[in-house]
Amino acid sequence: MAIKVGLISLGCDKNLVDSEYMLGILKKNGYIITNDQKEADVIIINTCGFIESAKQESIDTILEMAGLKKHGKCKLLIATGCLAQRYSDELLLEIPELDAVVGTGDFDKIDEIIQQKEPARINLTQNKSFLDYDIDNRLTVYPYIAFVKIAEGCNNCCSYCAIPQIKGAYKSRHINSIKKEVEVLVSRGIREINLVAQDTSNYGEDIYGKPSLPMLLKELEKVEGDFWIRILYAYPNNIDDELLNTIKNSSKVVKYLDIPLQHINDRILKLMNRPMDSRFIKELIEKIRVNIPDITLRTTFIVGFPTETDEEFEELLDFIQNYRFDRVGAFQYSMEEGTFAYTLKPQIPQRIKRERYDKLMLLQKSISRRKNLELKGKLLEVLAENYDPAKNIMVGRSQKDAPFVDGTVKFHCKECKAGHFYTVRIIKALEYDLFGEVVS
Repeated sequence: MAIKVGLISLGCDKNLVDSEYMLGILKKNGYIITNDQKEADVIIINTCGFIESAKQESIDTILEMAGLKKHGKCKLLIATGCLAQRYSDELLLEIPELDAVVGTGDFDKIDEIIQQKEPARINLTQNKSFLDYDIDNRLTVYPYIAFVKIAEGCNNCCSYCAIPQIKGAYKSRHINSIKKEVEVLVSRGIREINLVAQDTSNYGEDIYGKPSLPMLLKELEKVEGDFWIRILYAYPNNIDDELLNTIKNSSKVVKYLDIPLQHINDRILKLMNRPMDSRFIKELIEKIRVNIPDITLRTTFIVGFPTETDEEFEELLDFIQNYRFDRVGAFQYSMEEGTFAYTLKPQIPQRIKRERYDKLMLLQKSISRRKNLELKGKLLEVLAENYDPAKNIMVGRSQKDAPFVDGTVKFHCKECKAGHFYTVRIIKALEYDLFGEVVS
């Protein structure tokens, strides 16, 4: 009788990629995948360990599933991913229902762990990252979009981030491997490829002797099919003329860049161990917009970083007001043991962090609405993703919107099919979402 496995994927899209590879391994080896955890013989939680709230969500989920180990069908409970990598001993000590913890570089052994005949509390966290993916057997959770991991690990060592401790040094995949994966995904109906890594703009430096994202993009351009390529998590330092020209002249790479900036104040940037200053950042944004006038820029900021003053926070708000990013995300600083920022004093009270977060997002909300209003009457290419028959509305995204973090485009169209591209004229704009009518 086939074993039923339920997998819960938490955290970022890079974690989702690992979950999809695990699902592929499980399906290849004859397991039945179920979305109903109560029916699962084996439950896997692919955890996140990035910030405190994500860690707490992971722990809460493990404890909830431990209840099914006690009182349900579950015979085997496994924690994988970043939290498992970072806190393997603690998890096994504190949660007796856990049968195994599997780190970020060992998830390819998931079948072997399930097949253990003797009851054993396994700690498999020797490797920090894994790149030798089984491309042909990967499952994709979403029908028309996929995230493709082009590298693992990170060399930047920002003072607030534990990722280098968890994932190790930066390791790029070879271009041929990435290209083959994209070919397989596109052949299966994927219409948007999102390139992800901790730092996509540093891609290839360890293999080819210099940052080689433009070279990768030019190879992916050669893949046949009607699909988009989107660049996420591009560290500012390696965004150069070659990369901008590649984006500008490409027929498949969308005019969109996600550039995590984190702050604009020079003192805070230095404390964050970000090798750039405010002048560099401002000149880079201006340069990008001159080279690609219609580009959509997304960024993220951290508020409440240790020692951040009211004046430094106001400087960040002024920067956002003046540079009017299309998309902005924000995090309240989270103390991570083992990082330099953890030792800084004074730490900002939670109440002030929340106030600063709310103030920043309220400002960006008004900017986003004005940006969207400028799109009224314009034509956008939209990837239709799902249809709501009750409202007779198709929901999709334009090239200006990355999946799960940006807005959507909604339009009436009974004949339209999910997984196809349509030209949509925008007729109504809200703060984050757009409404339109199909032109073609």
